[in-house]
Amino acid sequence: MAEYFCTRQCGCCKRTFLPLCLAYARTIHKFQGLTAGPVDEGKVKNMFEVIVCDPDDGMFERSALGILYTAVSRATTLGDADGKNSAIYFMGQHMNERRVRRIGKKKDSMNDYKRVIERREWVQFLSQRKRKCRIRKRRKEHVLHWADTSKFNFHHLSDRIEKYIYQQRAFSGRQCGEKECPNKRQCQVSIQKPPKKVRASV
Repeated sequence: MAEYFCTRQCGCCKRTFLPLCLAYARTIHKFQGLTAGPVDEGKVKNMFEVIVCDPDDGMFERSALGILYTAVSRATTLGDADGKNSAIYFMGQHMNERRVRRIGKKKDSMNDYKRVIERREWVQFLSQRKRKCRIRKRRKEHVLHWADTSKFNFHHLSDRIEKYIYQQRAFSGRQCGEKECPNKRQCQVSIQKPPKKVRASV
């Protein structure tokens, strides 16, 4: 509450009011991709400084798994060691330690939601069918180094694409170069070198 008195010497008038700050209410689905809280120096500031979340009793999460995790991950900081300066605060009677520890569990039960079970089975299915990567470690390091150090503009990419297309056509032409090939003439035409681009200099 704030109080202001008039400028008269007698102070006959007093005004008491509650200052409010403009806030926005959004669903967690719509808040995906956004963050709230402080950022590192030199980065663009977030649109929101603090968010206040009501996680309900968990009934909504049975059809939208990970909704509470999505809300928590929107904050860039959870505060100091004493719990202050956090970018997210919770409200409502359902936000407690039990609510956090029972993410994915049915209400008043230790059984998982059906979607949680289906997701776990799908992860196990994929993990049993993993294939070992046959690329050598040295080759991986070479590719990563190339990706970090190589930069291409539009002209470079265009030249690389044309060169790749020419190589593919030449390869298919060698395969179809038999005498009985009905598309022999078409193959011979397809392996002609692409015309060089003439770039005008200003």
